[in-house]
Amino acid sequence: MKYENKELLGNYKTKAEEHWFTIFNPILNYLGNLKGKKVLDVGCGTGEFTYELSKRAGQVVGIDLSKKWIESCRVQFKKDNLRFIQQNANDLKNFKSEYFDVVIMNMVVPNIYIASGMRKVFKEISRVTKKSGDFVFSDLHPVCVMTKKAGRREQKYSKDFSYLKEGAKFSAFVTLPDGKKIEFDDAHWSLGFYADVLNESGLRINKIIESEYPENAPKKFYRHPFPEYITFCCKKLKK
Repeated sequence: MKYENKELLGNYKTKAEEHWFTIFNPILNYLGNLKGKKVLDVGCGTGEFTYELSKRAGQVVGIDLSKKWIESCRVQFKKDNLRFIQQNANDLKNFKSEYFDVVIMNMVVPNIYIASGMRKVFKEISRVTKKSGDFVFSDLHPVCVMTKKAGRREQKYSKDFSYLKEGAKFSAFVTLPDGKKIEFDDAHWSLGFYADVLNESGLRINKIIESEYPENAPKKFYRHPFPEYITFCCKKLKK
C-alpha cells in the first residue's frame, strides 16, 4: 500500500491516534530507559512516535518509503538528535552493521507482499542491530485478520486466502472515529512464518504483547472483543 495520497495520509493520522494506546505506549513501557541509545524507527509514518523516541533516546532515525511522509516529518519535527530519511527497509545501506541499540518497525509487515522481501527486511534489521539489542515490530493480530466483520472493521479476502498461505492478500475497511473510512490493502503472515524468519535472522522473541485499551483511553476508540494488534519484542542473539 502506497502512502502518498494527501487524503489517505490525513485519514491515517486519525487512525494512528489509537496506536498510542494499543502499540506505542506498550512498546515504550517494554523498552524502558532509552537514554543515550541509538534508535531506528522503520516505517516511521506520521513521525509522531519517532519524535517521542527522540525525547528519550540519544539518537533517533526515522525511515519510510513514502516521500510524502518524510517531507511532512522533516517540516513538523525538528530536533538535533533526530533525522528522517526516505529509504527502503530491505536495503539499509546508510547504516553500519551493529549500529543501533534498538530497532522498531510498526505496522510495516502488512505492506510486504512476498516472502523473499520479508526475509531481506529482517536480515537487514538484524545486521544493523547491536548484539543483545532490541528489535520490536507489530502487525495485525491473527484473530483480527481472521474475523471477517466486527465493530468498525471489515475484512475482504482474496479468493485463495488462507491463514496458512504466507503473503495472502486481504483488504481491511475501517471506519474512523470521525466517521470517515479508510481502506488498507494488506498481506498476512502466519506466526510460524515469523518464528522461522526471526530464527534465520538471529533474532529471538522475548515477549509478545497483545493489544488492549487501558481504562484512560478515549471512548471514541472502538473496543473489539479481541486484540487488534500483536507486538513482538525480540532480542538479537549474541552469536
